Amino acid sequence: MAGELPRPPVPAGVFRFALDALPDGVLLVDADRRVIYANKAFMLLWQFPEEAWEGWSESRMLAYASGQLADPDRFLEHVEALHPTDEAYRDELHFKDGRVFARRSVPFAADGSFRARIWIFTDITDARSSLLDPLSGVPNRRAYTLEFPPFVEAADDGLLKCVAILDVDNFKAYNDRYGHAAGDRVLKRVGGLLRGMLGRSDDRVFRIGGEEFLVACRLREDAEGECFCDGMRTAIAGMGIAHRGNPPHGVVTASMGFGIFRGERRTAEVFDRVDAALYQAKAEGRNTLRRASL
Repeated sequence: MAGELPRPPVPAGVFRFALDALPDGVLLVDADRRVIYANKAFMLLWQFPEEAWEGWSESRMLAYASGQLADPDRFLEHVEALHPTDEAYRDELHFKDGRVFARRSVPFAADGSFRARIWIFTDITDARSSLLDPLSGVPNRRAYTLEFPPFVEAADDGLLKCVAILDVDNFKAYNDRYGHAAGDRVLKRVGGLLRGMLGRSDDRVFRIGGEEFLVACRLREDAEGECFCDGMRTAIAGMGIAHRGNPPHGVVTASMGFGIFRGERRTAEVFDRVDAALYQAKAEGRNTLRRASL
């Protein structure tokens, strides 16, 4: 504006002071993979020992950090693939001890060439806990509404997507015969079983209704999908939980519909078709698996 005095340049020390005050962990790595800067929050979030504060190399930091993660290979793979590119990125990191971090990354370029990359880490463990179903121990309906549409509608990344909806058979009859406390224990065991069968850190299982669960995962081959889904079905029956109200099986079972597709789809269409396959499975005798046409 006319008459406005030019602002003085902000000293570099002010930027460092501001970054040091952030609750988020910040790491800056240059084009030659040298650590330029790491703030206090970064060192504390990743629980680095005191000796690391004196200047560990990036490779040593990566080795120490990856050892804390549930899926270290995926973590390292993304770091290597992203570092020299002009791509911004964000995802979540799941730790062996139950913590969850949001990870964001932005490249810095000057004169058309890559100069550095900044990594930002935020502890979202408490926020994630509000998205967990306390009964079954898996993400709840709210988490489903936040995470499932982006999964279905994401662009093709070279992998297949598998969506399965399963329903515990004759669950009302189970509650009537054995009591609601016993029914709650069944849901907890089913949730734990499904969670334990997921292979990738970004695979998800949600409890979307009373006795209904949805699984969303990525696959490399089509044949994996039916094998994986039928494995979930047989594993539930294999728990051997007595259920006299579920003839002819005599144990807790589940019926399941599933579908496999690639690339971007409409969330409602995928859900409706897989849900219809589930009801076909239940109509055909329960403890069965039916595939939706996607």
